[in-house]
Amino acid sequence: MKKDKYYWKFKIKKTKEKYQEYRRYIFSTSTFFRCSLTVLILSVFFVLFFTCGGMLYFYDVVIVDAFKGVDFQIHAISVGQGDSTLIKFPNNQTMLIDAGERDQGEHVTNYVKAFLRQEGLDCLDFLVLTHPDSDHIGGAINVLENINVKNVFRPKVYTEEEASKLDGENISISTTATYHELVDLIGEKQCDVIFTDNTINMNLGGVRVEFLSPSEDYYSDTNEYSAVIMFTYQTKKFLFMGDANSEIEHTLIENYGDYLNADVLKVAHHGSNTSSSAEFLNVVKPKYALLYVAGNKDLPSVDVLNRLHEIGSDLLQTSLLGDYAMTIANDDILISQAPTPTIDIALLISISTLLVIATWGINNPFSQKYNPRRVPPKILED
Repeated sequence: MKKDKYYWKFKIKKTKEKYQEYRRYIFSTSTFFRCSLTVLILSVFFVLFFTCGGMLYFYDVVIVDAFKGVDFQIHAISVGQGDSTLIKFPNNQTMLIDAGERDQGEHVTNYVKAFLRQEGLDCLDFLVLTHPDSDHIGGAINVLENINVKNVFRPKVYTEEEASKLDGENISISTTATYHELVDLIGEKQCDVIFTDNTINMNLGGVRVEFLSPSEDYYSDTNEYSAVIMFTYQTKKFLFMGDANSEIEHTLIENYGDYLNADVLKVAHHGSNTSSSAEFLNVVKPKYALLYVAGNKDLPSVDVLNRLHEIGSDLLQTSLLGDYAMTIANDDILISQAPTPTIDIALLISISTLLVIATWGINNPFSQKYNPRRVPPKILED
């Protein structure tokens, strides 16, 4: 007898029902299967999470750790349009040069504290305030409040209270509230204070530290008070310029000449055209030029960038690299950036969730009551 279409519709319907029942049976009775699949999914998730740097999402600050334990390290801390550099010397002493604007103080503090923990250290030996501008000293308030600082280098720019106790006409007086607050805090913390000038020379674990400027006690422009520091280790030289302008650069050339030649130059004043004259750059001739910039349209100056390109300097901009660090190995300068997660955790969680939903189904068959001991149903036969 020929089977009509209604028969086939009925058979297909019953087959689907039996299939769904069989599927529910498998999932409802195979607890081991369900648990195994869940463990597998979670295992894949956590392996990817940890191996791809997922924990970095939970850190307050991620520091450059490629040179952990290395004797000499220079860390460029990205603070937008401001300066902040952390240095570790072979004798385990540390120095922080500036700390960015006040709103960057927490980031700088967290970075320094994380670095000190990483290196097994408990204090900051030297804090250098190159000059009174807020984009260099503002964040130092947070640093002093949260980290033990032993020594502070500061410019010969005085508060009004300090000026009232000094004799002499040619002294620079700051009326900036941030600078006043910082000077008062230095006194409260009982840090040893050293006024910067070009007579300061130190040897810190084999690193020669020379203050090349300021050479005068009085300047009309606060940028001219910038502490210009040369660090020499092994065969490499690192020259930090603060915000020194072209007039200071000219004085440095007259006083030091070719001694200014350095492998690394911390470019003055964030690449402003008021500094980094062609004459100066042709004397220094750095292999690397460190630029602390926020990446706005004004700084670094196109003219300064062109001059650096002309002398063959490689540009290291915090606006592009973020936090990064340098060290010396085999008579070469090595550079490393802060680690970043290599997988999007949000995407990873979404994929894992979709896998679970796809596995168990949106309409969860476990919510229905089935006898776990019942035998598998038979598929409809002819």
